[in-house]
Amino acid sequence: MGEQLAEWAPGKLEELGSGVEKALDDLHNGEHKGGPFENDLESARAYLLTQLQEKYGLQFAVVGNENLENYGPLAGATYTCDAAPVSAPEQVTTALVSQTMYQDVRDGYAVYFFKEEAEEPVLTLCESKAYVIGQNISLEMPETAYTWTAGDGLEKFLSESGAYVRLTLYLENDLDTKTYAEQILDFLSSIDQLDCNLVVQPRANDTYIFFTEAQILDGFDADNYTLEEIEKMVKRRLKTGDPK
Repeated sequence: MGEQLAEWAPGKLEELGSGVEKALDDLHNGEHKGGPFENDLESARAYLLTQLQEKYGLQFAVVGNENLENYGPLAGATYTCDAAPVSAPEQVTTALVSQTMYQDVRDGYAVYFFKEEAEEPVLTLCESKAYVIGQNISLEMPETAYTWTAGDGLEKFLSESGAYVRLTLYLENDLDTKTYAEQILDFLSSIDQLDCNLVVQPRANDTYIFFTEAQILDGFDADNYTLEEIEKMVKRRLKTGDPK
């Protein structure tokens, strides 16, 4: 009896496991009924573009990175892409809709209403520092279903949208780590004059040698950093390089 059970059990367990796996696959691949678009690219794309046009009064086109992922009959499909106005193809934003939770399009297009005004003071600060030999400045924001307009004003946008300026500082290559630390601390001690939150990423020797999220609107204090702490991070970053 024991030998028969030993022979029977593995096959039965394998059969049971295959059945469970098939049931899970069927559940994942099942269609959500009653959503605002069908579970196919053409339908999802048309729905998202219509949503963007209604939101901003502009005709948009998909410009890349399309993805349609089905999460089963309960959650439904989610569609993401990069889109831009037909009249301004350089103004690219990531956008998302889903059949269930995110039926109102979520995107970050509103940065283009405030980009120039928000980035200009950051550029002015960078240009005032002789050790900054270049910079890359980009106003960014979390994707949102909320409809921001230019009439909302920069101050409200920066304080309520979660927007921030991502700043890459290019420093001279092959300096000693203490010099880099002094330059970084000096820059951090100057940013409280800005009216936006920052992500600061100094770069040298083809490596990001430091990183911080400076919540300036919430009272960022550069005194929380010491020269020694910054130098230690710079040494570690220069040794390990950027993550692969």
